[in-house]
Amino acid sequence: MVVGNRGNSSGYYRGLGKWIIRKTAGILMPLHVHDINSGMKLYNTALAKKYITICPETMAYSDIILLAFVYKRHLVIELPITIKPRTSGKSTINPMTAVDTLKEIMNIVVLFNPMRIFFPVGVLCILASIVWDIHIFINGNGVSTGTLLGILTGILMFSFGLIAHQLSAFRRASLE
Repeated sequence: MVVGNRGNSSGYYRGLGKWIIRKTAGILMPLHVHDINSGMKLYNTALAKKYITICPETMAYSDIILLAFVYKRHLVIELPITIKPRTSGKSTINPMTAVDTLKEIMNIVVLFNPMRIFFPVGVLCILASIVWDIHIFINGNGVSTGTLLGILTGILMFSFGLIAHQLSAFRRASLE
């Protein structure tokens, strides 16, 4: 896949939104593409058709295909492109588009590597609960209900991650 990198040609708010999307994607997956939402993507159609079943109707097909190509370790190259200013029409991009993009990034991460989300959330719940209860326990008041709830939530998140991992293995096998 070849992705056209438009550079930093957007305004402040759109640039901030793109930065948030890029950072979130970079934390959750091994993504080394600067312009995720670029409309200039060239890819092998036969290979991309394998992933059509995971594409939602609400988001650009090429964005999901890019994320799938990255996860499946297909070759993804980003090259700089020059764009001309818009001469007519109006952009349909708004803050909800960014929210939808973040949801789809999470969806792809859960599909290909669910423990990347569930494991850290579970560990964070357990550790935060233990830290919360240290002073209560030291004072001889035992373990608080909130701490037990936090630990249980962490264990549930880890368990959900294991179940999601098994389900995603079946789904990924259908993409092969």
